[in-house]
Amino acid sequence: MRTGMVKAIGTWTLATTVLATIASPAAESPLQPLANPTPLLQDLHRKMSALDSVYFEFTQERHLKLFAEPLKSEGVMLIQRPDQIRWETTSPFQSILMGNHESVAQFEKEDGQWKKLKLGFPQMLRRVMEQMSLMHQGKMEALTSDFNVSVATGAVAVVTLKPKDESVRSVLSSLEIHMTPEFSTTREVVMNEPNGDLTRILFREEHRDVKFPPGTFDQNKPIDVALIKKAVGRGP
Repeated sequence: MRTGMVKAIGTWTLATTVLATIASPAAESPLQPLANPTPLLQDLHRKMSALDSVYFEFTQERHLKLFAEPLKSEGVMLIQRPDQIRWETTSPFQSILMGNHESVAQFEKEDGQWKKLKLGFPQMLRRVMEQMSLMHQGKMEALTSDFNVSVATGAVAVVTLKPKDESVRSVLSSLEIHMTPEFSTTREVVMNEPNGDLTRILFREEHRDVKFPPGTFDQNKPIDVALIKKAVGRGP
């Protein structure tokens, strides 16, 4: 399952940013494609660029054709301007992936201690972190060089990004960002793969403009998530 989680993050590209409650899939209500999504994307830019930091909790579902039930995991994601990202799986195993525009690092919990892993594809992960940072800042226009972007609205709003690069399309056919109709929060992200498998990330418990404690984004000795949760009011 660890491999599946890493693949999901690695192929996901920019996904998750500003979110709130879990939503029903957009397929349950008809959506109307926008001929010109630029004004709405500019509005999205204004709303996201005002954020300094965000903390949120997620449930991830890995849907594989080989299994009747999805593989589920839970965790937290933290973003701090200008480019710090921490993606941590807390259940059923413990793993951290963090990075900025200069470097990335991955850790696993062994015998109660974090063990730093040797990354086999750091360039790819760095690119992912850069894209996630751009999304957090609302810089949708900076992403159009890598993706074809379309928007559909209705009971929810869905931003769909399709990779232009053929090598990326071999592992990620499209990325769907499901938001509230007014584009104020992200409810879920769906990563579709060419073979029909997909990963759905459902968001909950958002805290904006929080002050993360020292060591949150330390790529050598990251502090425990319990300390982070306490700092943002999610722990005892």
